[in-house]
Amino acid sequence: MASTDQELVDELDSRVETLTLDDAVRLVETNHPNGGPGVEREVFESYLDATEYGEDAFTSSLEESLTDADSWQGGGRVYDLGGGRVSAYPRRWHDELGDTTDLREYLRVIGDDAQGSTGSERAAVTEDGVAEGMLLDAAAAIGGVDHEDTRDRLKTLRDEGEIEANPSQHPNPWLRLA
Repeated sequence: MASTDQELVDELDSRVETLTLDDAVRLVETNHPNGGPGVEREVFESYLDATEYGEDAFTSSLEESLTDADSWQGGGRVYDLGGGRVSAYPRRWHDELGDTTDLREYLRVIGDDAQGSTGSERAAVTEDGVAEGMLLDAAAAIGGVDHEDTRDRLKTLRDEGEIEANPSQHPNPWLRLA
């Protein structure tokens, strides 16, 4: 069994009522130190085993949620990246964005790949752009960028006219390249 961080286990337990399996993967891949894209499946399963409820807390099993698709399949999926690694994001995003923290690139790749996808409002991509929450989460999980740093960069890019937010005062606006 892989080692786990008790703080992260506690966070998973505290959010069990609302956490989806792909959100749990995203939390672990973002917060557990690892040496590559996503997180080792064994490590993620160790986190599930360390929680109070385990995999039974979720409406579908990891096996049922897994896809090996290279592109976004909508919310609720867990992506098999190969080499025993899983992620809340598809392999293509890791391949194209793993070496960058440029939020314009994130918007381009996610917007091109996920246009019209399904999922929660936080994970939606529409003709209006990429939901800010999705961008924040992807930049953290794939690029290792802190949410606050991403918000600061987004503000700068908006101020410079490179990114548009619609609606601008919404708590989770849709973002797109200007």
